[in-house]
Amino acid sequence: MPSTPITTIHDLVKELLRHRDPKAFESILARYAVPSRDLEPYFRWNSRHYTRTCINRNDDFELLVICYEPGQRTSIHDYDSQMAWIHPVMGEVVEERFTPVEGDGIKLAREIHLHPGSVEPITDGSSIHRFTNRGPDRAVTLNLYAKPMSKWRVYEEGTGFSSVAPAGTPR
Repeated sequence: MPSTPITTIHDLVKELLRHRDPKAFESILARYAVPSRDLEPYFRWNSRHYTRTCINRNDDFELLVICYEPGQRTSIHDYDSQMAWIHPVMGEVVEERFTPVEGDGIKLAREIHLHPGSVEPITDGSSIHRFTNRGPDRAVTLNLYAKPMSKWRVYEEGTGFSSVAPAGTPR
């Protein structure tokens, strides 16, 4: 696959549609050369919670822009073995990965600081995690899911109790 940078969101979607094999998605997403102006029409900000805006959704994948105000974070969740790739495009987000502990819920296993230009795969089946914007400025990630996400498993931090919930329709 050529390593030519992809410079528009339109071209990124076109390339993903051309290579519908999820094995190619990470390298395609890594070629996206993050011009933030290109994504600005998809930015949605809310002072109470992070936002999810859909760029493209079909039977094979879903591409979302996730916007975080300072201090905002997702719930602790996983995708029921869904494959995903996270591509920060503005600011820094911290991904906390958790592991189940027999009879004692979940515990923090590691933290990964994600910066613009990196691509973090979440493909290993057991991927309990949470994203947080700990910085003083806004943060944005471009998230790619294969297949489109319709539900996720949400975990309570203290007990590790989990329940399956609809992912909610991105706007």
